[in-house]
Amino acid sequence: MNGAAKSLDVSLALAYNGAYAWCASCFLKKQLQGKTSRQATFAGLLFCSYGIMAFFLERNHAPYILSAICRHAALLGLATAVFQGEKEKKLLAAVVLAAITELAWNFGSSFFSCLGLFLTRLQTGSHPVDFMGGRAERAVQFLTYGLGAAAICFLSKWFAPVFNGKRKGWYLYLAIPVLCIVLVTDMANWAAANGIMVHDWGTYGLYENQLFSHSAMCIFTGLAMAATVFFVLGADRIDREERAREHYRCQVAYYEMMEGQYSQMERLRHDMKNHMVVLGNLIQNQKWEAAKGYVREMSVAGGIEAGDEVTGSLAMDALLYHKRQQAKERGVCWQCDARLPEGCPVKEVDLCIIVGNILDNALEACERAQEKRAVKKQVGQPFIHVHMGAIKKCLFLEVRNRTDLEGRQEICGSRKESPKGHGLGLGNIKSAVANYNGAVHIEVENYVFTISVLLPLS
Repeated sequence: MNGAAKSLDVSLALAYNGAYAWCASCFLKKQLQGKTSRQATFAGLLFCSYGIMAFFLERNHAPYILSAICRHAALLGLATAVFQGEKEKKLLAAVVLAAITELAWNFGSSFFSCLGLFLTRLQTGSHPVDFMGGRAERAVQFLTYGLGAAAICFLSKWFAPVFNGKRKGWYLYLAIPVLCIVLVTDMANWAAANGIMVHDWGTYGLYENQLFSHSAMCIFTGLAMAATVFFVLGADRIDREERAREHYRCQVAYYEMMEGQYSQMERLRHDMKNHMVVLGNLIQNQKWEAAKGYVREMSVAGGIEAGDEVTGSLAMDALLYHKRQQAKERGVCWQCDARLPEGCPVKEVDLCIIVGNILDNALEACERAQEKRAVKKQVGQPFIHVHMGAIKKCLFLEVRNRTDLEGRQEICGSRKESPKGHGLGLGNIKSAVANYNGAVHIEVENYVFTISVLLPLS
């Protein structure tokens, strides 16, 4: 290869790597909701890393499998270091990007190589050749990188819902099979580069064997790409269906609770005539204490017992009253200071799902804390403290409760016996908060669990 051709190839390689680095940074920015500054930093570092690795690895004639592993390690490491967010989420985004890139490049290289060989044979008719020329190889390279960029841009929109409001474990479990697909593809490339996939049975020549190898790789990578896309999107759909079922269950529980409250009120209203007669007699006979006791019994029977649950929303009042009754039955100390601002844009159903799931988890944690308290005296009296109100232009909700956990690292979602319900409560909270562009913060210290939710009111 002469100097001019070599310079041209180096220039094209730099251009391709620069374009890929920018496409990769756009993909990660969209999935991880990163800032433009971090996107530019990632693109620059990835371009420099690939350039340095290409220089040293090609100079030392490193095997293909080593260069592939180095590329993947650089991509995963930079994505984890530069972008913000959960490590598991960043890992999955980088692995999916690597899978899209490798499979699209391999498919494109194999497909366009087959096409190039076929066209070369047609062009050289009477004097057939078994290899493509330099121009044809550069055209194949250009089309391959173009296909990879198009695949990244096209699938970026499809994969956007995958990285929204999932559990950390879900990201990790999904990343492992996709990473295995990438490694298997690298092994297949290494095998093809070493001639393992090219067979000569004495009947076919080099031209036919090349077509066979490229066709086999084209079929393999096409199926692998389809499997990866269906696997990731299918897992996302299953998770969304689980969340929808849990959301529906919460709505049913919410409406059943409201129906119970209204039924109690209807019974009280139906008996109001008799109650008024009794109260009238007690007041006429100046039996004040008996009258107070009778009014208190009427309040309890009608579900309108006086308490702290006067938020400005009947649905929220009913929910907090119901949870306070559950806490009282379980011997849990309850404190509540909750007020909703006027014109709150958060839907009552969503707010009840957030508060209901938080309080359900708090009640479960208090029960476990009571069991642990019998063994370890350092776990204090179970309690639930609820605070909700407007702070500037946000709705702030904070719930503190006793727990059997000593530190933040012990949190692993709900520990219900049913595997299906594992972690769905916290997942529903994060999903509902994400719909309003809110934030969730969790702390655990000295057997006290604190969850804070911030929802914009604008």
